[in-house]
Amino acid sequence: MKCILRYLKDTPDYGLFYQPGSLMLEAYSDADYAGCPDDCHSTSGYCVYLGHNPISWSAKKQRTVSRSSTEGKYRQLAYTAAELSWIRSLFKDLGVRLSTPCIWCDNISSISLASNPVFHARTKHLEVDYHYVRDKVVHKELEVCYISTTNQVADIFTKSLSKSRFLLLTNKLMVRARPISLQGCNNHGKPEFKSNSNTTTYDSQSDMIST
Repeated sequence: MKCILRYLKDTPDYGLFYQPGSLMLEAYSDADYAGCPDDCHSTSGYCVYLGHNPISWSAKKQRTVSRSSTEGKYRQLAYTAAELSWIRSLFKDLGVRLSTPCIWCDNISSISLASNPVFHARTKHLEVDYHYVRDKVVHKELEVCYISTTNQVADIFTKSLSKSRFLLLTNKLMVRARPISLQGCNNHGKPEFKSNSNTTTYDSQSDMIST
């Protein structure tokens, strides 16, 4: 909790910045294995992009205990697929048809379950989730593709990370510092660039120059 509060205190000007781009829908899906030390439930997360812009994301603890990392990640694939289906349905109601979305997953076994009709005995308890993802793949409404753990954006939603990796993934999520405004002081009272003054002042705490 202290780490979260320190982050919020040091990044009051950070936010999500969006830019024009394609209408390509894709998602990153990930889950850890028995990450909770109290009940051994897995923590899962996803992030959905429209072009370069994140439009939906989630990080939560799974409701059941997974007996393998494959099970935890495969369950999360089902949750992510449901979110993509809802978004596609919403755009369809708005008159916008999107191409087949792709889910990026870093677990080869989970991808095999989504594309292989052979149902292994150790995964019988996953039947509902299996048929949902499999049905989407068969009807060409969804693609499940492999991505290395290094490039897995959803990794930030499932576990604690080093500072360097945390900053890398927040940058991929388009979390950026607010650009300098030409309107004078910002909402936090910090001086910014102004276009109607000939004086220049410097604020050592915010490392910004006001002119």
